[in-house]
Amino acid sequence: MHGNQHLTSKVASLFLLLSLIAIGVVGGVAFYRAREALKQAAYNQLSVAATLKEEEITRWFQDRQQDFFAIAKFPAQRQIDKILQAQSASKRNLATHQIANYLIDITQTKPDFQEIFILDRSNKVILSTNKQHEGQYEILADTTYIEKIEQGKTFAPIFYVSPNTGKPAVTLATPIRDAAGVRQGLILAHLNLDRIDRIVRERTGLGKSGETYLVGSLVVKNTFISKADRTDMQAFSMGVSSQGIDTAISGVSGFGLYQNYANVPVIGVYRWLNAQDLALLVEMQQAEAFTPARQLAGTIVLVGLVSVGVLSIGVYWLAQQLQLSRAQLENYSHKLEQKAQEALAANHAKSAFLANMSHELRTPLSAILGFTQLMTRDPALSAAQLENLATISRSGEHLLTLINDVLSMSKIEAGRITLDETNFNLYNLLDALAEMFEIKAEAKGLELIFQRALDVPTYVRADESKLRQVLINLLGNAIKFTATGRVILRVSVISDRQEQSSEGLTLHFEVEDTGMGIAPSELERLFKPFVQTQAGLQSHQGTGLGLSISQQFARLMHGEIALRSTPGQGTIFSFDVPVNRAQIIEESETRVRQRAIALAPDQPIYRILVVEDKSENRQLLVKFLTSIGFAVRAAENGQVGVSIWQTWEPHLIWMDMRMPVMDGYEATRQIKSQAKGKNTIVIALTASAFDEERALVLSSGCDDFVCKPFLEEVILEKMAKYLGVRYLYADSQPTVKSTEYALKVESLSVMPQQWIEELHQAALRTDEKQIFSLLQQIPSANAPLADGLAEAVNSFRIDKIIDLTQPGSP
Repeated sequence: MHGNQHLTSKVASLFLLLSLIAIGVVGGVAFYRAREALKQAAYNQLSVAATLKEEEITRWFQDRQQDFFAIAKFPAQRQIDKILQAQSASKRNLATHQIANYLIDITQTKPDFQEIFILDRSNKVILSTNKQHEGQYEILADTTYIEKIEQGKTFAPIFYVSPNTGKPAVTLATPIRDAAGVRQGLILAHLNLDRIDRIVRERTGLGKSGETYLVGSLVVKNTFISKADRTDMQAFSMGVSSQGIDTAISGVSGFGLYQNYANVPVIGVYRWLNAQDLALLVEMQQAEAFTPARQLAGTIVLVGLVSVGVLSIGVYWLAQQLQLSRAQLENYSHKLEQKAQEALAANHAKSAFLANMSHELRTPLSAILGFTQLMTRDPALSAAQLENLATISRSGEHLLTLINDVLSMSKIEAGRITLDETNFNLYNLLDALAEMFEIKAEAKGLELIFQRALDVPTYVRADESKLRQVLINLLGNAIKFTATGRVILRVSVISDRQEQSSEGLTLHFEVEDTGMGIAPSELERLFKPFVQTQAGLQSHQGTGLGLSISQQFARLMHGEIALRSTPGQGTIFSFDVPVNRAQIIEESETRVRQRAIALAPDQPIYRILVVEDKSENRQLLVKFLTSIGFAVRAAENGQVGVSIWQTWEPHLIWMDMRMPVMDGYEATRQIKSQAKGKNTIVIALTASAFDEERALVLSSGCDDFVCKPFLEEVILEKMAKYLGVRYLYADSQPTVKSTEYALKVESLSVMPQQWIEELHQAALRTDEKQIFSLLQQIPSANAPLADGLAEAVNSFRIDKIIDLTQPGSP
C-alpha cells in the first residue's frame, strides 16, 4: 500500500515537473518567435528611418553644391578681377564694396553658408562676409577643393574639426581665373552643418532609446560628424568604434545586433554614404525593442504557473481519490488473481487429464487392435474365428473414433489445433469429392452438382486436410438428410486481397440441398458439441461433433460457417477461406499396398529392442517383429533398456515414453549422449494426441515417433526407412486395380453389419488409417474384396466405399 502511495507521489511529481518544463518550453518558444518578429519589425522601421535620413542628407549636400556653383558663376566676375588686378585704390574699393554687399546678401538668403570669402594668390583673405576674417591668411589643408564645377556632378566633402568651434566643419573652394586661365585667387565658403544636425536629431518612430548619428574618418580616427547628444561627441573626442561603425566605415551597409560605441546592446542599421564619405547609423536599444517579447513570455509563464497550481490541486485530489479506490481495487484484483490461478490450475488439470486419458485409453486399445492384426495373419484361423476377430477390431475402432473426436474437440477448445498450410491442387480436391459422393447421390436419386467459377485458381496454399474435412461433413450431411432433389457445391472468388498480398484471395464455398431443412429452434445449438438435430437423432448415426468440429476448423482457417434454412425446402451452408495462389506442384503417385510376411534374403540379422512397460504391448511388438524375422529383445523400463543396449547394441529401439523407474525421455537422452548411441535409431511409441508432447519427444533425441494404436505397415515402413530393411510380401505383384474386381454391395455380405457401419463412418471422415485397419479384418479367403477396397482408397475413390456401405443401399 505504501509502495503504491509512493508511486502516486512520484507520478504526481513527475507530472508537475513535466508541466513546468512544458511551460518553460512554451514560454521560451513564444519569446523566441516574438523576439524574431520584433527584430524584423525593428529592422524594417530603422531601415525606413535610415533611408529617409540618407536621402535628406544627400539632397542637402546636392543643394549646397548647386548654390556654391551659382556663387562661383555670379555675374560680378569683373569686379573680382578689379579687386585682384586694379591699380587704382578707388576702383578697388568700389568693386570691393559691390562684391561684399553681394556676398552678404547670399549668406542672408542662404543661411547654410556660414561664411563666404575670397583669397588672393598668397591665400590672404581680401574679402569676407565676416570682416574680422579679412586680412588673415587661410590654411587650405582640409578644404574641399573643386577645380571645376559641373552641374549634376557630385563631390565628396572633406570634414575637419574647426579650430574656432571645435566641431566638424566643411569648407568648399574653387579657383578664380582670369581671361587667360591663370589662377588669380580662390572663392571659399564655410558650410553651416546645423541642418545636418537637425536631420540627425529627428527621432520620429525610433522610440525612447533610438538615436541617429553620422561618423566620419578624420585623419586616424573615426569621430562623430553629427549627433543629437553633444556631450557624447565631447566624451568620445578620441574616436568612436563599434561593429556597426567599423563595418560602415569600411564601405559596407547592413544591419544586425551588436554593442554600440558605448557598449550598449542595440539593434541597428548602418549605411555608408559614398558620395559624402560618411557612415550613417540608426540604432535602438535591444532592451526597448524586445520588451514586448519579454512581456509576452512572462505572461505565458505566469498563466502557466497559475494553471500548474490549479492542476496541482487537481492532481492532489485525484491522488487522494486513487488512494481511496486502490484499496478496493487491490481486494478485487486479489480475488481476480485467485480466480485466474484457479482457472489456470483447472486448465492445467484438464490438459493433464486429457493427456493421461489419451495414454490410458490408447495403450489398451493398441494391444487390442495390435493383437487382432497379429492374429489375422494366422492362415489356420477358421471363418468363425476371423469373424470374432473382426468384431473385436470393429469395437476397438469404434471406441478409437470416439476418443479421437473427443480429443479433437478438446484440443480445439484448448487452442492446440493449428493450421498446416500446404500447396495443393484445389481442382483435384473438388473432383475427388465429386467422385466420392457421386455414387451415393445416384443411389438416392439425387442430382449432385459442383459449380466452380472460372476465376477459381487451380493451385492454392491452405490447410487441405481441414478444408476437405469441412466439405466432406457438409456434403455428407446434405446427402444424408435430402430425400429428393439436388445437392450443389459452389466455389467462387469473392475478393482479391491486394492490400495484403498480390497472391492473396478469398474463396467462397456454399453447399445447398433440397432436404427437410432445419427448424429455427434448432439453429442456435446446431454447432454445439454432441448436439444433433431431430433428423440426426432419428438417423441413429454420428456423435454430434461433425458440425462443431467443422465450424472450429473454418474459424481456424479465418472463416465462419453460416447457414440459411427453410423447413421443408432445404438448407444452405456457406463459409469463406482466405488462401494464397500457389505454383504448380507435382502430384503424388498412387500407392500400392502389400502385406509383408518375412525378411528378404541376403540381409544382416537386425537386432531390435522393444522397451515397453505394459506386458501386453511389449509382447505384441515382440511377437510381430519375431514373426517377420527380426532378432528381438524386450525391456520393461528405461533403465533395463539402457542396460541391454550397452551390452547387445541393437540397431533400432522401439521406446515407450511413459514408464516407471526410468521413462523413455531419460533413457533416450542417456543413449544418445554416448558416442555409440549416435548410430542407434530410437523411435518413440506414444499414446499422446497432443502435438506439444510429440515435439518434446523429438527434442529428447528420438529420431521419429509412432502413435498408438499403430498399424503393422507403419512399423515396417519406419524400419525400412531407417535401416533399409527389405521384405517379402504375400503377393509380389502390385495389388490389382479396382477394374479387375467389381465392387458390389453384395460383396460386403461376408462381413458383419457392424463392420460395414464402421467402414462407412471411417470413409465419411476419410480416415484412411482406420479404413486399412478394418480391411485387415477381412478373411484371407476374401482377399480380392480387401484388395479392391484398398485400391479404391489408394486411387482416391473413397466415395465408392461410402456408397457401398450406405445404410439402405440396394
